Amino acid sequence: MFYPIYFFFELFAFICCAYAYRKLDSNFKIFLPFLTFVVIYEFINIFFMKLILLHHSNAWCGNMEGVVELVVYGQFMASLDKRKAYKRRVYIAIATGITITIIDILFIHSFWTSTTVAFLSQNIILANMALVYLSNLLSHSDKYPNLFRFPPFLVATGLLLYSLTCFFHSVTFDNLLAKNNYHFFMIAYLVNEMGCAFIYTFLGLAFLRFTRVKSDTKIQ
Repeated sequence: MFYPIYFFFELFAFICCAYAYRKLDSNFKIFLPFLTFVVIYEFINIFFMKLILLHHSNAWCGNMEGVVELVVYGQFMASLDKRKAYKRRVYIAIATGITITIIDILFIHSFWTSTTVAFLSQNIILANMALVYLSNLLSHSDKYPNLFRFPPFLVATGLLLYSLTCFFHSVTFDNLLAKNNYHFFMIAYLVNEMGCAFIYTFLGLAFLRFTRVKSDTKIQ
């Protein structure tokens, strides 16, 4: 029996976001509706899965969630840098990820099965966004003497770890699923737990930082 521990990480991030909402910078406020969506979706997925089963699968929900994550995290990463060229590259990357997702749904997998090619592209794109931002941030490290107290650093770090974890899951998913054994389910469960622990813990900590300090979160 696998217990959905990841749901508690999602609840943690949601509660922290709601608690700190009034003090959040405007670009962080996108996370409250996003986390509301995540918590409601996961609650239904855990306790009322039959409501979202189509063609004997809830994979279509995961496909939709992947697109939502790409758009939300992508928009957030774009908001962290004031340079127009940087924002344009981020938006192009988001559009590319959505295009690959549509191609995967129409020509490779389907809307009713897990679109692993789309997941791979989404995770590569998000990991690159986080890595580029962290590299830029480190080049301005003199302005941020304690990065672990800087909310965008926490979110970008969580996003990088989450994307890399999900990338590993997507790379191995089709092969492990074909074997249809207990070890696949155990690995999938553990990888999913790790990814959620990374992103939602770092998100929650980032939100809580706003209850203690206010600072400019954008790179000039």
